Amino acid sequence: MLVPLYNESAIIGRVHGAFVRFAAAHPHWQITFIDDGSTDDTVKILRESLRGNDAQGAMRLIAAARNVGKADAIALGIAQSSAQKVLFIDGDLAYALDHLDTLDRALDRAPIVIGSRAVAGGVKSRRLLRGLSGGSYNLLMRLVLGLPYRDTQAGLKGFRGDAAKALFARRRQRGFGFDAELLFIAKKLKLAVVEVPAAVSADHAALGTNVRIVRDSIGMFLGLIQIRIDALRGLYRTQPITTLDRLRNDQTHLPTP
Repeated sequence: MLVPLYNESAIIGRVHGAFVRFAAAHPHWQITFIDDGSTDDTVKILRESLRGNDAQGAMRLIAAARNVGKADAIALGIAQSSAQKVLFIDGDLAYALDHLDTLDRALDRAPIVIGSRAVAGGVKSRRLLRGLSGGSYNLLMRLVLGLPYRDTQAGLKGFRGDAAKALFARRRQRGFGFDAELLFIAKKLKLAVVEVPAAVSADHAALGTNVRIVRDSIGMFLGLIQIRIDALRGLYRTQPITTLDRLRNDQTHLPTP
């Protein structure tokens, strides 16, 4: 399981404690924190916390030397993973960790699972501006990319290991548009996607956010246009590979990572 972080020093102690408890209840899971070049004390505090209590070796830290963006940070973790299932959840505690069990179970039915705040049982952020920009983005995403999902941006996703490597190897987006791009690539590769409810934690609004609503929304909109342009240029065309054929059809149970 991957946990991307960026400048979370204010809450990293709480984040670490939550994952210590999660690891104790999930002894076979490997938890990898990926710091995306934080400029505050996130890495220092987390390293000290891991030395003091690393949940019996179940948790580790990868620290990028500079800020590369969430997409590249997650890609770094996937490149170093050999797990049969790879999940990621944003490290700001926006979602309760019990969502991870739901993702894990859903991966027994499909090679890709995404958390959605827009399906039955999901709960969106109560921030008005964020809600309006998110709704506009997802409408444009469906129009530009032809994807059926109403929420691609929840920081809560899971992949079977082969699917994760196949998708991230073909990824071109480095900004917030990478979530939609991964699903666009999955559609081209005919990989099934399951949506599960994602509920934003009630107290998350008080924690702040690293997302700059207006600037990042513009970047996300431009990212969608770029994905469509790249598709028209044939940049997502790939030769079929054996593992993808298996992924399309394999519904067998996979061990927990």
